[in-house]
Amino acid sequence: MDITQLRYLIAVVDAGSLSRAATALQVSQPALSQRMTQLETELGVRLLERGPRGVVATAAGHDFYRDAHRLVRQFDQLARAVTEHHQVRGMVAVGLPSAVATQLAAPLYSWTREHCPGVRLELFESMSGYIEELFSRGRMDLAVIYRDQPRQRPGDICLYSEELYLVGDPGPAVGSDTTVSLSELSGLPLVAPGSRSSLRALIERALRDHQITPTVVADVESLSTMLRIAETGDACALLPLSTAAVGSIPVRRIVEPTLERFALLRTATEIAAPLDAVSEVARGIVEMTRALAADHRWPGIQVSSPPARSS
Repeated sequence: MDITQLRYLIAVVDAGSLSRAATALQVSQPALSQRMTQLETELGVRLLERGPRGVVATAAGHDFYRDAHRLVRQFDQLARAVTEHHQVRGMVAVGLPSAVATQLAAPLYSWTREHCPGVRLELFESMSGYIEELFSRGRMDLAVIYRDQPRQRPGDICLYSEELYLVGDPGPAVGSDTTVSLSELSGLPLVAPGSRSSLRALIERALRDHQITPTVVADVESLSTMLRIAETGDACALLPLSTAAVGSIPVRRIVEPTLERFALLRTATEIAAPLDAVSEVARGIVEMTRALAADHRWPGIQVSSPPARSS
């Protein structure tokens, strides 16, 4: 006797018919009838009376039905308890720079609800510098950070790389309609994040390496504000295509050389959330980044295959 036989008996008694019970259980009627006969043979007692109007339980069958119902319910409760005990649970704090959050936050939330519903996300969105500052203070379990190299420290996962573009109208004397050389940025008024931003550091280092002094006319800790200023034509910004390709703002790819940065997923050395929950969310970040890139829903990024891990 097994739990399936008990479920079958309950279904037959509830339905009052072998054919109706077989349909509900999605098994053939002969197979169901055979299982009931085997159960009666094993117990040595008749449980069901079969007649032209259907099937009814005998007195012994009623008693057995009642006990079987209790046992199946207890079995299901036990199974649920085991499942819930092993379900990944916990709150995972994730830091996403604004450019990443715009693309990834909502898909990551949906992925987490589907694949690990016991995990609750705590999402932080801000400029990259502030995300790194909070991460360094231990406020987050995971964070996406930017670097100019694909690998930094053990455990880092390189999510993608992307080039920077000149956003705004630099005037007819600068570049073509689609590209602008790095040297042509000399003297061009720029708005950029503050000094603690990795984007600002990348821009200054790249220009300095080519003996170009950047002309930053305003420190702006907001992507939307940078875009609005660039839209006026009074200054330009250097941003990735995923952020820059909005509205009617002119966008030019920077060439000779290109400016490239890498988005890395970093796990805190001391995490507050359960390790399995952090690992699952990290998996979700990688999977959704790759899916969005494959579906062309995250413009401008290049995803390695497989994602690179530092050694």
